[in-house]
Amino acid sequence: MSDVLKVESRKSFGKRNNNRLRRSGRLPAILYGHGEEPVSLSLASDQIQASLRHGAKVVDLDGAASGKALLQEVQWDTFFHQVLHVDLLRVHAGEKVTIDVPIELRGESVGAREGGIIEQLIHSIEIEVALDVIPEKLHLSIKNLGIDGHLTAKDIIDLPPGATILSDEDAMIVHCVMPSAEVEEEAAEEGAAAEPEVISKGKADEEEEGEEKE
Repeated sequence: MSDVLKVESRKSFGKRNNNRLRRSGRLPAILYGHGEEPVSLSLASDQIQASLRHGAKVVDLDGAASGKALLQEVQWDTFFHQVLHVDLLRVHAGEKVTIDVPIELRGESVGAREGGIIEQLIHSIEIEVALDVIPEKLHLSIKNLGIDGHLTAKDIIDLPPGATILSDEDAMIVHCVMPSAEVEEEAAEEGAAAEPEVISKGKADEEEEGEEKE
């Protein structure tokens, strides 16, 4: 079941009016798509924040606009603490939409247990998927990922039926590598450099104490 957002018509525009709207607990939004005229709306800030916490991708609109809408774009402030603006795309039940979905890793890698490092290079992919089966996340199992091994979008374990990957299917999403010799040498050098500093400081303190006694 989709989250319901109660929306109202928005008649005032511009930065000053939008800031005033936000202070009242509402946010500016725009609804567009399906060849219809864009509609300027406002919605309750706490409702959209709750929908985002739930991982909602599609919402039901109630009020000045109705029907289903995709959360096409959410604009945040600089520190990602507050939503500033929401773009809503009209959608109909049964149709397919293009959406960016996060990728999450599952399991403990064989390579990691052997001293390797897991590096995730891509954190989301674009897919085309039916409206009623939009996933909150997609997953890769790294359980059998060994050192020098890698996984691509083709290895995703839970792509919804009928969904199509639009991103490069052969792009490396995650791999397991051994720590480079340079990194290990730098760590050793830093440790070696740190030790004489402590010893030198101790000697200086002893000399100062000796001078005071004299």
